Amino acid sequence: MSDRVCVGPCNRQARAVWQVFLGEREAHADAVDRWLASGGEGEPPPEPAVPVVEWRAGEPLHCGRCRATGRRALLVVDELAASLAARPGEVKAQSRWSRVKGTRPHGSLSGEADLVHTVTGEVLRLRREVARRLELADQPPAGRSGMARSRSVSWLVDKLDAALALDGLTVVSSVEDDERTVELGPVEWALAWENKLRRLVDDAPGHTLARCPGCGERHLEWAPRAGYYVCGGCGRHVSEAEALELVTEEASA
Repeated sequence: MSDRVCVGPCNRQARAVWQVFLGEREAHADAVDRWLASGGEGEPPPEPAVPVVEWRAGEPLHCGRCRATGRRALLVVDELAASLAARPGEVKAQSRWSRVKGTRPHGSLSGEADLVHTVTGEVLRLRREVARRLELADQPPAGRSGMARSRSVSWLVDKLDAALALDGLTVVSSVEDDERTVELGPVEWALAWENKLRRLVDDAPGHTLARCPGCGERHLEWAPRAGYYVCGGCGRHVSEAEALELVTEEASA
Protein backbone atom coordinates (compact mmCIF):
# COMPACT_ATOMS: atom_id res chain seq x y z
CA MET A 1 0.00 0.00 0.00
CA SER A 2 1.40 3.39 -1.01
CA ASP A 3 1.76 6.31 1.39
CA ARG A 4 0.24 8.51 -1.31
CA VAL A 5 -3.23 6.98 -1.17
CA CYS A 6 -6.21 9.21 -0.37
CA VAL A 7 -6.99 9.17 3.36
CA GLY A 8 -10.67 9.89 2.70
CA PRO A 9 -13.69 7.58 2.42
CA CYS A 10 -13.11 6.74 -1.27
CA ASN A 11 -10.58 4.09 -0.18
CA ARG A 12 -12.79 2.64 2.59
CA GLN A 13 -13.55 -0.59 0.73
CA ALA A 14 -9.92 -0.99 -0.37
CA ARG A 15 -8.75 -0.53 3.22
CA ALA A 16 -11.21 -3.18 4.42
CA VAL A 17 -9.91 -5.67 1.83
CA TRP A 18 -6.30 -4.86 2.71
CA GLN A 19 -7.00 -5.20 6.44
CA VAL A 20 -8.41 -8.69 5.87
CA PHE A 21 -5.24 -9.57 3.93
CA LEU A 22 -3.01 -8.29 6.75
CA GLY A 23 -4.94 -10.46 9.20
CA GLU A 24 -4.52 -13.49 6.93
CA ARG A 25 -0.79 -12.76 6.65
CA GLU A 26 -0.40 -12.67 10.44
CA ALA A 27 -2.35 -15.92 10.74
CA HIS A 28 -0.08 -17.46 8.10
CA ALA A 29 3.04 -16.38 10.02
CA ASP A 30 1.65 -18.05 13.16
CA ALA A 31 0.85 -21.20 11.19
CA VAL A 32 4.40 -21.30 9.81
CA ASP A 33 5.83 -20.95 13.33
CA ARG A 34 3.70 -23.89 14.51
CA TRP A 35 4.72 -25.92 11.46
CA LEU A 36 8.42 -25.29 12.13
CA ALA A 37 8.02 -26.02 15.84
CA SER A 38 6.50 -29.39 15.00
CA GLY A 39 9.46 -30.34 12.82
CA GLY A 40 8.62 -28.72 9.49
CA GLU A 41 7.57 -31.92 7.81
CA GLY A 42 5.56 -31.88 4.62
CA GLU A 43 4.44 -28.78 2.78
CA PRO A 44 4.45 -25.46 4.65
CA PRO A 45 1.14 -23.63 5.13
CA PRO A 46 0.11 -21.89 1.90
CA GLU A 47 0.60 -18.14 1.80
CA PRO A 48 -2.50 -15.95 1.45
CA ALA A 49 -3.05 -14.46 -1.99
CA VAL A 50 -2.23 -10.76 -2.25
CA PRO A 51 -5.49 -9.02 -3.22
CA VAL A 52 -5.68 -6.76 -6.27
CA VAL A 53 -6.65 -3.40 -4.75
CA GLU A 54 -7.04 -0.13 -6.61
CA TRP A 55 -6.06 2.81 -4.45
CA ARG A 56 -7.15 6.37 -5.23
CA ALA A 57 -4.26 8.79 -4.85
CA GLY A 58 -4.35 11.76 -2.49
CA GLU A 59 -3.84 15.33 -3.72
CA PRO A 60 -1.87 15.60 -1.41
CA LEU A 61 -3.91 13.81 1.29
CA HIS A 62 -7.48 13.80 -0.07
CA CYS A 63 -8.44 13.23 -3.68
CA GLY A 64 -10.66 15.66 -5.58
CA ARG A 65 -13.71 13.44 -5.16
CA CYS A 66 -13.34 13.27 -1.37
CA ARG A 67 -12.85 17.03 -1.20
CA ALA A 68 -16.07 17.48 -3.20
CA THR A 69 -17.82 14.92 -0.98
CA GLY A 70 -16.75 16.76 2.17
CA ARG A 71 -17.83 20.11 0.78
CA ARG A 72 -21.26 18.78 -0.18
CA ALA A 73 -21.72 16.93 3.12
CA LEU A 74 -20.94 20.06 5.16
CA LEU A 75 -23.56 22.06 3.28
CA VAL A 76 -26.13 19.28 3.63
CA VAL A 77 -25.42 18.98 7.37
CA ASP A 78 -26.16 22.68 7.83
CA GLU A 79 -29.35 22.39 5.77
CA LEU A 80 -30.58 19.30 7.65
CA ALA A 81 -29.70 20.78 11.05
CA ALA A 82 -31.71 23.89 10.19
CA SER A 83 -34.64 21.71 9.10
CA LEU A 84 -34.45 19.72 12.31
CA ALA A 85 -34.23 22.86 14.44
CA ALA A 86 -37.35 24.25 12.77
CA ARG A 87 -39.50 21.34 13.95
CA PRO A 88 -41.83 22.10 16.86
CA GLY A 89 -40.33 19.24 18.94
CA GLU A 90 -41.25 18.37 22.48
CA VAL A 91 -39.63 20.25 25.35
CA LYS A 92 -38.94 18.37 28.55
CA ALA A 93 -40.33 20.15 31.58
CA GLN A 94 -38.17 20.43 34.67
CA SER A 95 -39.32 18.74 37.86
CA ARG A 96 -39.32 20.52 41.20
CA TRP A 97 -36.24 18.48 42.10
CA SER A 98 -34.19 19.73 39.13
CA ARG A 99 -34.32 23.47 39.75
CA VAL A 100 -32.96 25.87 42.30
CA LYS A 101 -35.46 26.91 44.97
CA GLY A 102 -37.02 30.27 44.23
CA THR A 103 -36.43 30.17 40.46
CA ARG A 104 -39.10 29.84 37.80
CA PRO A 105 -39.33 26.38 36.16
CA HIS A 106 -38.34 26.26 32.50
CA GLY A 107 -38.04 23.63 29.80
CA SER A 108 -34.90 21.85 28.71
CA LEU A 109 -33.77 21.09 25.18
CA SER A 110 -35.65 18.36 23.35
CA GLY A 111 -33.71 15.42 21.94
CA GLU A 112 -33.65 16.90 18.44
CA ALA A 113 -32.70 20.37 19.67
CA ASP A 114 -29.93 18.85 21.78
CA LEU A 115 -28.62 17.04 18.69
CA VAL A 116 -28.56 20.26 16.68
CA HIS A 117 -26.78 21.93 19.59
CA THR A 118 -24.15 19.16 19.55
CA VAL A 119 -23.44 19.25 15.81
CA THR A 120 -23.24 23.06 15.91
CA GLY A 121 -20.67 22.86 18.70
CA GLU A 122 -18.58 20.37 16.73
CA VAL A 123 -18.71 22.58 13.63
CA LEU A 124 -17.45 25.53 15.67
CA ARG A 125 -14.65 23.46 17.22
CA LEU A 126 -13.54 22.27 13.79
CA ARG A 127 -13.53 25.84 12.54
CA ARG A 128 -11.35 26.97 15.45
CA GLU A 129 -8.94 24.05 14.94
CA VAL A 130 -8.61 24.72 11.21
CA ALA A 131 -7.99 28.42 11.87
CA ARG A 132 -5.33 27.52 14.45
CA ARG A 133 -3.58 25.00 12.16
CA LEU A 134 -3.65 27.39 9.19
CA GLU A 135 -2.55 30.29 11.44
CA LEU A 136 -5.50 32.44 10.42
CA ALA A 137 -6.74 35.39 12.45
CA ASP A 138 -10.31 34.16 12.73
CA GLN A 139 -13.11 35.26 15.04
CA PRO A 140 -15.81 32.56 15.04
CA PRO A 141 -19.37 33.62 15.93
CA ALA A 142 -20.31 33.47 19.59
CA GLY A 143 -22.88 30.96 20.83
CA ARG A 144 -24.32 27.92 19.08
CA SER A 145 -27.06 29.55 17.03
CA GLY A 146 -28.14 28.46 13.59
CA MET A 147 -26.51 31.57 12.16
CA ALA A 148 -23.21 30.70 13.87
CA ARG A 149 -23.37 27.19 12.41
CA SER A 150 -24.21 28.38 8.88
CA ARG A 151 -21.49 31.02 8.90
CA SER A 152 -18.95 28.51 10.16
CA VAL A 153 -19.95 25.94 7.54
CA SER A 154 -19.53 28.59 4.81
CA TRP A 155 -16.11 29.44 6.25
CA LEU A 156 -15.06 25.78 6.32
CA VAL A 157 -16.26 25.19 2.76
CA ASP A 158 -14.20 28.17 1.62
CA LYS A 159 -11.08 26.88 3.42
CA LEU A 160 -11.70 23.18 2.85
CA ASP A 161 -8.96 22.48 0.28
CA ALA A 162 -6.33 23.93 2.61
CA ALA A 163 -7.89 22.21 5.65
CA LEU A 164 -7.89 18.78 4.00
CA ALA A 165 -4.19 19.17 3.19
CA LEU A 166 -3.42 19.35 6.93
CA ASP A 167 -1.85 16.12 8.16
CA GLY A 168 -3.64 14.55 11.11
CA LEU A 169 -6.68 16.86 11.14
CA THR A 170 -9.47 15.01 12.99
CA VAL A 171 -12.70 15.77 14.83
CA VAL A 172 -13.58 14.32 18.23
CA SER A 173 -17.30 13.65 17.84
CA SER A 174 -20.26 12.10 19.60
CA VAL A 175 -22.09 11.48 16.32
CA GLU A 176 -22.13 7.70 16.85
CA ASP A 177 -22.88 7.60 20.57
CA ASP A 178 -23.76 10.36 23.04
CA GLU A 179 -21.84 8.55 25.76
CA ARG A 180 -18.74 7.68 23.72
CA THR A 181 -16.78 9.98 21.43
CA VAL A 182 -14.89 8.86 18.34
CA GLU A 183 -12.09 10.51 16.39
CA LEU A 184 -12.92 10.92 12.71
CA GLY A 185 -11.32 12.51 9.69
CA PRO A 186 -13.16 15.69 8.61
CA VAL A 187 -14.79 14.12 5.55
CA GLU A 188 -15.90 10.99 7.44
CA TRP A 189 -17.18 13.25 10.25
CA ALA A 190 -19.28 15.36 7.86
CA LEU A 191 -20.66 12.21 6.21
CA ALA A 192 -21.50 10.64 9.59
CA TRP A 193 -23.52 13.69 10.63
CA GLU A 194 -25.16 13.88 7.22
CA ASN A 195 -26.30 10.26 7.47
CA LYS A 196 -27.55 10.67 11.04
CA LEU A 197 -29.51 13.83 10.27
CA ARG A 198 -30.88 12.39 7.02
CA ARG A 199 -32.38 9.48 8.98
CA LEU A 200 -34.03 11.86 11.44
CA VAL A 201 -35.65 13.98 8.74
CA ASP A 202 -36.36 10.95 6.50
CA ASP A 203 -34.26 12.30 3.64
CA ALA A 204 -31.94 9.38 2.82
CA PRO A 205 -31.15 8.87 -0.90
CA GLY A 206 -33.04 5.91 -2.29
CA HIS A 207 -32.43 3.46 -5.10
CA THR A 208 -31.49 4.93 -8.47
CA LEU A 209 -32.29 3.58 -11.93
CA ALA A 210 -29.22 5.27 -13.40
CA ARG A 211 -26.88 3.16 -15.48
CA CYS A 212 -23.30 2.98 -14.27
CA PRO A 213 -21.15 5.12 -16.59
CA GLY A 214 -18.38 2.54 -16.21
CA CYS A 215 -20.10 -0.76 -17.14
CA GLY A 216 -23.54 0.42 -18.25
CA GLU A 217 -25.40 -1.80 -15.76
CA ARG A 218 -28.05 -0.64 -13.26
CA HIS A 219 -26.13 -1.81 -10.20
CA LEU A 220 -25.70 1.51 -8.38
CA GLU A 221 -26.40 1.32 -4.65
CA TRP A 222 -26.10 4.17 -2.14
CA ALA A 223 -23.16 3.79 0.26
CA PRO A 224 -23.87 6.03 3.28
CA ARG A 225 -20.33 5.99 4.65
CA ALA A 226 -18.90 6.89 1.26
CA GLY A 227 -21.44 9.58 0.40
CA TYR A 228 -22.14 8.37 -3.13
CA TYR A 229 -23.49 5.47 -5.17
CA VAL A 230 -21.17 2.50 -5.73
CA CYS A 231 -21.62 0.14 -8.67
CA GLY A 232 -21.95 -3.47 -7.58
CA GLY A 233 -20.51 -4.58 -10.90
CA CYS A 234 -17.38 -2.52 -11.51
CA GLY A 235 -17.05 -0.50 -8.28
CA ARG A 236 -17.48 2.87 -10.03
CA HIS A 237 -18.35 5.78 -7.70
CA VAL A 238 -21.21 8.06 -8.77
CA SER A 239 -22.44 11.09 -6.83
CA GLU A 240 -26.12 11.76 -6.11
CA ALA A 241 -26.13 14.65 -8.59
CA GLU A 242 -24.40 12.56 -11.27
CA ALA A 243 -26.95 9.75 -10.84
CA LEU A 244 -29.83 12.18 -11.26
CA GLU A 245 -28.18 13.66 -14.35
CA LEU A 246 -27.70 10.18 -15.85
CA VAL A 247 -31.38 9.31 -15.31
CA THR A 248 -32.48 12.64 -16.83
CA GLU A 249 -30.24 12.19 -19.89
CA GLU A 250 -31.51 8.64 -20.49
CA ALA A 251 -35.14 9.70 -20.12
CA SER A 252 -34.75 12.54 -22.61
CA ALA A 253 -32.82 10.47 -25.19
